[in-house]
Amino acid sequence: MIDMQIFTAEHSGFCEGVARAYQIATEQMSKGRPVFMLGNLVHNTQVIDKFKSSGVKMVKTLEEIISADNGILLISAHGVSPEIYDKAKNLGLEVVDTTCPWVKKAQNIAKQLFDQGMFVLIVGDIGHAEVKGLFGWAGGHAQVIESGDDIKDCISDKKIGIIAQTTQSQENFARIVKMIKKKYPSAEVYNTICGATSKRQKAAVELAKKVELMLVIGDKMSANTKRLTELCQATGTETHQIQTIGELDKKWLKGKIGITAGASTPDWVIKEVINLLWAQ
Repeated sequence: MIDMQIFTAEHSGFCEGVARAYQIATEQMSKGRPVFMLGNLVHNTQVIDKFKSSGVKMVKTLEEIISADNGILLISAHGVSPEIYDKAKNLGLEVVDTTCPWVKKAQNIAKQLFDQGMFVLIVGDIGHAEVKGLFGWAGGHAQVIESGDDIKDCISDKKIGIIAQTTQSQENFARIVKMIKKKYPSAEVYNTICGATSKRQKAAVELAKKVELMLVIGDKMSANTKRLTELCQATGTETHQIQTIGELDKKWLKGKIGITAGASTPDWVIKEVINLLWAQ
């Protein structure tokens, strides 16, 4: 037996937006109709595999859907560009939108800024599904700012509006906004970071400071899980991100162990890790 204590962060696992998307998607399974999922509903392989095994057809683009007769299209929790809705309807698909309400809020702000003739700076991860959608809602009149270096390439004679990918850390957003403001002092700032994200990050950091080892459970493709890992590592506590129990190295285990999980990590995966730890 390894002498250890296990502590779980107060806020971890499915956030309300992901839980909502999961429930809505699950409800479509019983309708006896073809169900298509555009991209990953949430960034978690175990969840996606579960839907695949239930017959959901995964597509990266709408062009992959050859026969859409009586079909249902699931929009992911990360949201999509506005033109996707029109394309889906033209294909005869019923659109079931699971976009997280926090993401929808950011999309609406992006559209408002575009409608006001402003150029939108999106503080976020280039290539992330949510960021691609926000870019579309800003009418393409936008630029993604991933780091301070990207600000140098930003040239616009329009008024600037700043929004954030909902899973950004408050610290990173504030740091980049400060740099943008030096170049564009009149830029308008809209903090669109999800409230649950902030609570989750704060709880993880507080726990990391009290333990000897921090385990962050979540998929490698999950931006919010990556952010949790980075924040926990910044405390100086040994931190490892794992996706499954197979990635847990027993050599890490010692003393007080803290556990947190990304917003798209299902309860059953978290329980598997905890049960394995207790079995040591």
